[in-house]
Amino acid sequence: MTDWTLSYEGFEPAQEGLREALCTLGNGYFAARGASEEAEADDTHYPGTSLAGGYNRLATE
Repeated sequence: MTDWTLSYEGFEPAQEGLREALCTLGNGYFAARGASEEAEADDTHYPGTSLAGGYNRLATE
């Protein structure tokens, strides 16, 4: 078995959104965006978790 590593060289703010999207891990319902762990939401980074098909079924008045 051969080990492999996905790595990016350098920091290009214009490419961070694409890099995070390409490194997102999910199963079709639940996904974690591939942002670095120290990233905070700003103009460059958009870390987060997404849920598809999850609905709030509570009735509201």
